[in-house]
Amino acid sequence: MKLSLKVLAIVTLLSTLLSAEMKCAPGKCGGSMSSDTKQSIKLLYKGNTTHKAIDIKANTYSCAKCKMNVNALDYATQAIKKNGDTYFFDDIGCMVLWLEKNAEEIVTSYVMTLDTHKWIKAAQAHYSRIAPSPMGYGFGAVEAPKTNLISYDAMKIFMLKGETLRNPAVKKSLLSE
Repeated sequence: MKLSLKVLAIVTLLSTLLSAEMKCAPGKCGGSMSSDTKQSIKLLYKGNTTHKAIDIKANTYSCAKCKMNVNALDYATQAIKKNGDTYFFDDIGCMVLWLEKNAEEIVTSYVMTLDTHKWIKAAQAHYSRIAPSPMGYGFGAVEAPKTNLISYDAMKIFMLKGETLRNPAVKKSLLSE
């Protein structure tokens, strides 16, 4: 008798769950979004055949690597393919990781600088290793050379080796200097 009551309770519960209507609005509670309620966050800008940096507004694009919104524009970067497709990143570290699989199609890349707030070519920037970057890697681009800054190539090596502020030993070493 007890077993049949348990089975009945499970069947009732399952039928209730299967026939339940979702009470949340589209896009909330894990439901699918209808096309009219989708956010206008874009993955890439198409048609940039001049291969120049695109000025963007915060929260207009998502990072091509981690998919977070690009909202801290001081740390934003972009990579441009031959066909003009422009990909945006919330952190230079994300761009470096993304380029590991996509570099062959890239014509140029840009970073927003912390000191001049301009887009410059990523290879021409100088990088801090202790900046409060969105993903916590610690790299911040500046245009004017200063002491304790590193080159783009050095930054890439540190990033790919995992020698960033996300590594506790590196963080302790860099922040105690």
